[in-house]
Amino acid sequence: MKLRQLQKQFSESLLYQHENILEQIKERKSINSEQRLQVYRNSFIMGVTEALATTYQHTVALVGEDFFNAVSRQFILNQPPIENNIIVYGDGFSDYLDRLPQLKKMPYISEMARFEWLLEQTSNIEVENKSLDVARLAEVDDEQLEQLQFSIPKQITLFQSEQNINQLYKMIINNAVIESNLNIPCYLALKKQPDFRIELITLNKDQFLLLDQIKAGKCLGQITPITLHQQLPHLLEKRLINDFSTPSRS
Repeated sequence: MKLRQLQKQFSESLLYQHENILEQIKERKSINSEQRLQVYRNSFIMGVTEALATTYQHTVALVGEDFFNAVSRQFILNQPPIENNIIVYGDGFSDYLDRLPQLKKMPYISEMARFEWLLEQTSNIEVENKSLDVARLAEVDDEQLEQLQFSIPKQITLFQSEQNINQLYKMIINNAVIESNLNIPCYLALKKQPDFRIELITLNKDQFLLLDQIKAGKCLGQITPITLHQQLPHLLEKRLINDFSTPSRS
């Protein structure tokens, strides 16, 4: 049997798809091939679950280890890792939680998982060291304003939720649970700092919508509604814009 075929057979056996690999597992006096396969399966599930728990540590705090481990096992079997790098595994876990009937009345749990995945992705972005040239911005002609295209630092990601995840996150990390209404929309910009810390910048809805359209590459004249332009000074003040471009003159 070729190595690639053997690896595929072993991977499928780990996921309980079949037990064809048993023929390739040597038995010992103390343990037979079926028992050894189960040891491999348990070790695989435990290892991947630990990786998920590292990424979704605050979700674990909300649901408890037993529930998290049980749900993770089913998630792993349904959506197993497809890369050798376990660090990148876990995308889609929040969607999986969102579909669980047990969590239907607790939408903040899947939303916390979605936030934690974004937090993890933001931490892996390279920090772009560039500051907005305010003096050059002031020199832009009025006729060029509509074609002005702003840009935001690469290390900024955006998060929006109908649940107040920012408040819930603060309660968890500060170990200070207080009575709160979580059914409040939440708008955040996650910004990685040079010291690898992730700064959470609170936005209102209009600031978020403006920043989202800027990130999509829209120039000032394409941003709708036009009233969002009023939020531009706030984004500049929060250092969420680091550059701009203007149409070249012929």
